[in-house]
Amino acid sequence: MPLHRNYGYHPSLETEDLMKTIYFTAASLDGYIADPNDSLEWLFKNGPTDISFIDTFVNTVGALAMGTSTYKWMQQHAEEWPYKVPCFVFTHQNLKPFPGADIRFVQGDVASHHKEMQKLANGKNIWVVGGGDLAGQFYDQGLLNEMHIQTVAVFLNEGKKLFARHTDTAFKIKNIRQHGDTCVEVIYSIATT
Repeated sequence: MPLHRNYGYHPSLETEDLMKTIYFTAASLDGYIADPNDSLEWLFKNGPTDISFIDTFVNTVGALAMGTSTYKWMQQHAEEWPYKVPCFVFTHQNLKPFPGADIRFVQGDVASHHKEMQKLANGKNIWVVGGGDLAGQFYDQGLLNEMHIQTVAVFLNEGKKLFARHTDTAFKIKNIRQHGDTCVEVIYSIATT
């Protein structure tokens, strides 16, 4: 039972204040996070215009996990690094860091880096930024607690998959929010072992 500062039970402290590892991303109706050329143009063209909910989420984050394709996309499209927390980029390539950013290029099993990410997150959440294979690796290790999927009402028919794993266990819906008239966010809770 969660306790408030006055040592009494406080229902708002149920699991909401616990550190989580969260896959937060946007996807098309048919389950793609990028087109075959790693472009997100479909999202900028069709996604919600009010994206303040992203800032709200980012404020809960203390560390990032990112794959090579996502990092390369950032290099090509971001003039400056937008995050102020440590970012672990899982890659086998030699990539250039953004000036002044806390970026750590790592290799190997995600579990071998997760404890350090938790320590650096300092009680805040870990954001698995992308892609679908990296999120799947966290899932395989039982380290993924939630998925926040913003589904945009378009079909891509091909591209980078949202989740590069097969699982016949249904995720539990924790919350549903509408963002504008083309996007719905579903927060899924994942039972960890």
